[in-house]
Amino acid sequence: MNRYVPMLAIPLLASAVPAFASSVVPESWTPVSDEVLAHATGKYAQQNMITGFQLVMQSQWQMPTGASLMATGVLGVNQNGGGFQVQTGAATGIIPGLVNATGPLTQSVAGAASVLINGVAQITQVAGDANNALNKAIIQFGPGVSIASLVPVGGQGANNSQTTVGNLSASVAITSAGMQITLNTPNGNLGQSIGGGAGAAMNQIMQVVQVAGNAQQVMNTMQLNLQTSPLTTAGLHQAGIQSALANIAAIRR
Repeated sequence: MNRYVPMLAIPLLASAVPAFASSVVPESWTPVSDEVLAHATGKYAQQNMITGFQLVMQSQWQMPTGASLMATGVLGVNQNGGGFQVQTGAATGIIPGLVNATGPLTQSVAGAASVLINGVAQITQVAGDANNALNKAIIQFGPGVSIASLVPVGGQGANNSQTTVGNLSASVAITSAGMQITLNTPNGNLGQSIGGGAGAAMNQIMQVVQVAGNAQQVMNTMQLNLQTSPLTTAGLHQAGIQSALANIAAIRR
């Protein structure tokens, strides 16, 4: 009997990550209570259905000085005959603004970057007023987006990118150990990482927001597209039998 691996399906916004806005949290979003999450269940994918994946990580920071930073990393893997085809993309950019960014006089944040986890973690540390911060992770089944639509021509096929302007820096690194994105400013740090071994922590997905200042707009987004092959007739039969058995078990209760 084939083994099934649980995978939580999270709805995906159809559009790409938008440009900076006055607020990075859409007004239409409704928080989900802990009580609802405690009873949430996942959907299942047959292990041999997964034929490839595409990982897209983007980080953005907008400062009240007019300065803005962005970083994008893309990693795609698809089956190609008996082997695999790998695509990468990395791009960073900084707009310095009208004046140089200055550090906060009283606010400070520390500690998040040194947290060690085995699994998934989203950490937000904010000190100051009128800040907007968002960590968002999305998993879906379906085709990925075009790398060309996310990464400029110069960044397509690249494994790393680094941009520094004054005291602002943005970087992307894609290695055999995973992918890492970092934005650094005097008002804090923004980072995302996925570690898969080769010297990095195993099975680690991390999103970190550290903001010390006022009126900062920051956002981390991570999107994983799992590409699947069609279910075989045997797979459909097996899924139907499992569904029937689950319904019978529920009735007996």
